[in-house]
Amino acid sequence: RAQFVGSVRYRFRALDTSSNLIKSPPPGLPSKMMKNILFLLTLTVSPALGRRLGATTRITLGADYCVQDPDPSCYYNSGFPSCCISSSDGGSACPETPPPCEVPAYCNDELDTSCYIDGVPKCCAEEGCPPEERPSCDIRTTTTTTTFTTTMTTTEAPYQTPDQNYGPPVEDGAATILPAGGAMVPPYCTTTDNFECYAEGTPACCHMENPAACTSLTAPPCDVSRSTTSSTYTPDPPSDLAMMTLPSLSLPPGGLHNCNEIIPSDYENGIIPKEVISAMIAPIFGEAAAAVVGLVQYDVRARKVCTTCQEMNELWEANNACSIDIDGEPCTSKAFATEVMPYCTEGSFAYGRTMSGLLLEPIDPTTKEPIVGKVAATIFNNPTSNDPFNVPSQWPSNIATTPNSFVVGIFPASAGTYTLLPDVLGLGEDWESVRSYMIKALYQASAVPLLLKAKDVIEKENKCTELDKRVNVMGFSEAGYATIAISHAIDMLDDDYMHTYTGVGGAPIQLSSVQLTEAVVKMYEGTFPLPQYLVRLGNAYSSTNGDVVNTDKGQDMITAEYLDPIDENKDVREWVKAGLSYEEMVPYIPKPPSGLFTDLLNPSFLNMIINSNDAGYIDPCNSEFKTDDVDALCEAIVDQDMNDTLSSFEYPVVICHSPEDEIIFYSNVPNTTLNNNLIMIEDLPFIGDIVKPSGGHRESGGQCTFGFILAFVAPPETSNIRSILPVDDPDGTCGGEAGGTGPTTTSSPTSPGSDIATAGTLATSSSVVDGGASGTNSTTNTAPTASGSDDVDGGEATGSPMASPTESDVSGSDDVDGGETAGSPTPSPTESDVVSAAHVLSTLTSVVAAMLIIAVSTIIL
Repeated sequence: RAQFVGSVRYRFRALDTSSNLIKSPPPGLPSKMMKNILFLLTLTVSPALGRRLGATTRITLGADYCVQDPDPSCYYNSGFPSCCISSSDGGSACPETPPPCEVPAYCNDELDTSCYIDGVPKCCAEEGCPPEERPSCDIRTTTTTTTFTTTMTTTEAPYQTPDQNYGPPVEDGAATILPAGGAMVPPYCTTTDNFECYAEGTPACCHMENPAACTSLTAPPCDVSRSTTSSTYTPDPPSDLAMMTLPSLSLPPGGLHNCNEIIPSDYENGIIPKEVISAMIAPIFGEAAAAVVGLVQYDVRARKVCTTCQEMNELWEANNACSIDIDGEPCTSKAFATEVMPYCTEGSFAYGRTMSGLLLEPIDPTTKEPIVGKVAATIFNNPTSNDPFNVPSQWPSNIATTPNSFVVGIFPASAGTYTLLPDVLGLGEDWESVRSYMIKALYQASAVPLLLKAKDVIEKENKCTELDKRVNVMGFSEAGYATIAISHAIDMLDDDYMHTYTGVGGAPIQLSSVQLTEAVVKMYEGTFPLPQYLVRLGNAYSSTNGDVVNTDKGQDMITAEYLDPIDENKDVREWVKAGLSYEEMVPYIPKPPSGLFTDLLNPSFLNMIINSNDAGYIDPCNSEFKTDDVDALCEAIVDQDMNDTLSSFEYPVVICHSPEDEIIFYSNVPNTTLNNNLIMIEDLPFIGDIVKPSGGHRESGGQCTFGFILAFVAPPETSNIRSILPVDDPDGTCGGEAGGTGPTTTSSPTSPGSDIATAGTLATSSSVVDGGASGTNSTTNTAPTASGSDDVDGGEATGSPMASPTESDVSGSDDVDGGETAGSPTPSPTESDVVSAAHVLSTLTSVVAAMLIIAVSTIIL
C-alpha cells in the first residue's frame, strides 16, 4: 500500500514479522524520517504490530499527550486516548494526566502465531477487546502442520452430524490422531455450535485452556443424550456407487442444427420480427422494461456458425499475406496465424476440433435484408453447462414461445449489432470431445475464430453490409472470465479492433489466489454452496488439457483416488465426459458425514492451501507452503489467473460484482485505483443509479446482465456501441445510406470511454431514438410514461408469463413500442413520456431480478 511522508509517496509490502525487514535506513534517508516511515508502515499494515513497535518508532507531533508521542501500545485511535479524538478542539475534555491504557495488556504480549493469524487477537487492531479475558484462537491449525496423512488407530469413530465432522475423513472406521502434543486446533472446535450433540456447543476439549488438547481430527462422541424420538439429523443411506452407471451421451431428438446455415424458424425466412422481440421485453425485464424500450430497432435472424483452427489459420494468412519483394521488409508476426492465435497452433487443445456458436443478425425491418452499412459486433458470453447440448446454437424455432437461457442475447442484436454467442469447445458441434473449464485458451479459441468466420460470411453474402472492427464483449461468472480472455485475444490480433464496451461480471478474476483459497477453505469447512465447482475445475487441471503446463507432470489437481481409470464412478473425468449436471454429480462427490468435499483434491495441493490460509496468506502458490510436488500445478493455475491481464487493459472495462457473492467472492475485484480504465458499474453515470449489484451469485447475475444490456440503450448517433456507419459504396449500389430505414448513422466515431459515459443517456434525454415505425427514417419514438399504465411493449402485463405473439403483434398494427402506428408521423415527446432515472430505480425490484435470473442462465456457473 502507499503512504505519503513529507509529500513523498512511498510504496511498501506488508511486514514479515518473522524477520527484521528494515535493518537500516537507505542511503540518504534521514533517520527521523526512517522512524516516521516505519511507524506509518506498522500502524497502517498491522495496527497490532504497530502498537508493539510504538515505543521505539514514535513521531513527535506536538506539545501535550493529545498531539505528542502517540502510544499505540496503550491506546486505540492511532495511539491517542479516546478523549483526544472525541473532542472537536483536540482534547479539551481530557484530564491533565493521560487516562489509563485502553488497549489490553495481552495485545502487547509476545506474538503467538500458533493461535492467532496476526500473532495477537484481531480485536487488538481496533476497539472492542475485552479488558482482561484474552479472546479465543482465530485459526484452525498452525503453520507447523505437515500433512493430513497422520498416524491411524483402530478406534471405531462414532457417527457425527455433518456440522461437526469437517476434519479429514475417517478411513476404514479409524480415527485420525493429531501429531504428538496436539499441535493443531481441530476444525470441529471452530465450526457452528451444535447443542443437540454437545452441552457446550462443541466438544469439551475445545473449551480447555489449550484447545489443542483435542487429539483427534474427528469430533469426539456427543456428550448430550439423544432421545430416540428426537428429530435429530439422520443421514441418507450412502449411495451404492457400485450399482450406479454413468449415462451415455446421445444427440438430442432432431439432432443438431446444421453448421453455417440459418436456423429453422417458425417465422418467414427465419426472421424474428421486431414486434415479437418488443413483446419479449416486459416478461424478461419486468417493470424495468421502460428503461430498455429503446433497445429494439431491428428484426433478428438466427444462424449457426462453425469453423476450425485450420480454416481460420488459412483465412488469416491469406488476408494478411506479405512479401519481402513487395513490402521491402520482412513479414511481421501479424502475417502468421500462429503468432496472433497461439491457441490455434497445431497440437493445441483446440486444433482439429470444431467451434460452433449462435450468430444473431440484425435485419432491416422494412427490406427484410441485412442492414446496409458497417455494423459493430457483440460477443455475448454465457456460463456453460456440463450438458453439451444446452448451448446457444441450439436456438429454438420460436424463441417467444420457448425462451431459453440465452434469450437475452437477442437484445444486442435487435439494437443493431451482429451478436455472437459461442458454444465453447467440448459443447455443441464439438460435443464428443474433451471438455475444459477456466482456461484462457479455451474461451479464446471458442470465440475469436468464430468472430473471424462471421465477418467472412457476412461480407461474402452481403456486398452492402460489413462487420467492422468495433466490438463489445461481456459476460457474467465463468462468462466474465471468458470476457477477459477473449478481449485479450482480440488485442493479440493486432488488427485495429476498437473495444467499444467490455463488461466483466461476477468473474473469478484472481483465480489462483483469493478465489482458490476462499473456495477450497469453505469446501474444507463444508460451507461452500456449490462443491461441484471443484469437479469441473479439477477436471480441467488434471491432464485433460494439453494447453496447461501441469499436464502429464504427475501433479493433477484431482487426487488419484478420483482419477481411477478402472472405476468410472470414481473418475472425475468420466463424470464430466458423461455430461452430468450439478445435481447428478452429488451422489459421486465425497461429502460429510463420511468425508469432505475436498477429498477430491490432490492432498499436497490441499495442504498448501489450508496451511497458507491459516498463516494469513491469500496467494498459496506464492507462499512458503508451496512444495516441489505442486510447483507445476501451481504454475498452471497462476498462468490462468486474470488479475494482471485485466489490469493491463488500455480501454474501459465495466466491472459488476456483488459484495455478497457467495460463490465467486467479491475479493476477486482488482484494485481499480491502479488502472483508471477499470470502472465499477455502480460508479457509471445513470446506470450506476439503477444497478447496484447485491445479493448472491445468481441474483447479482441478473442485475449485472441487465446493467450490461443498458449500454445498448444509448441512441446510436451518440455511441459507437451500436451505431451503423456508412459502408464504402463507390458505385452507389448500396443506396448511399447506411442503416436502411433504421436509426441515423454516425460519421464520427466516439471513443470507448465516451461510449460508456453516455450509455445511459436515453433515460435522461427528452426523446428516445427508436428507429421509427415501419416506413419511416431517422424518426423519434416516445418512451412509455412513467406511470407504466400503458402496454408499452405489446406483450402481457408485467410479471406475467411470456405469451405467444399474436397476429397483431407480428403485423405491427398495434402500438407495440410506445410510438405511433406504422406510417404515422411521430409526435414530439411530452414531459410525461420521459423516463426518469428515479422511476427506473424504483422499479428495479427483486421480482425483476428473479425474472432476469431465469432469462440469463439456468446454470450460472
